[in-house]
Amino acid sequence: MLKSLTLFFALLSCTNLLAQGTKLDELTTERQMLYSAYQDAENKQSGLFGGRSKEDLQVTVDAVKAILEKDNEILQELRNSNQQSKAELTDKYNELIRQNNELMEKNREITELAERHKGWSKENHDMLQSTENQESILLLALFCSTVLAIYYIFKFYGLKKKRNLENM
Repeated sequence: MLKSLTLFFALLSCTNLLAQGTKLDELTTERQMLYSAYQDAENKQSGLFGGRSKEDLQVTVDAVKAILEKDNEILQELRNSNQQSKAELTDKYNELIRQNNELMEKNREITELAERHKGWSKENHDMLQSTENQESILLLALFCSTVLAIYYIFKFYGLKKKRNLENM
């Protein structure tokens, strides 16, 4: 069960990274377009004598500023995704610790029940042994009583027969 939960969380984080990856891909594509605009601005030479004019330089500086802003957006998106990943991992870690604590508590309860069962089993065994001993004593007493009763019955009839023979 723990493996399936881990797999589920891994797939969830991959899906989240893919969603963030599309945002990063979008920002990267925009940066590439800005860089292309910068290269065009860098190659532009519309000055009076074939050199670069002040306007050309300003366009280049503006392109570099736009690239820097886009880089900052990309870095911020990366920080956000890292923070989100850390938060997700922390949540997963806390969930696993909670599950571990629950399992440890259940294990403790099972161990306690097993110990109680062992005690009850010993008590039951002792009670059965005592009952068997009492049963054996009662059977022995019954057997002895039966043997004595039979002996006295034979003795009684033997004496009665002897008396009847003497009276005749």
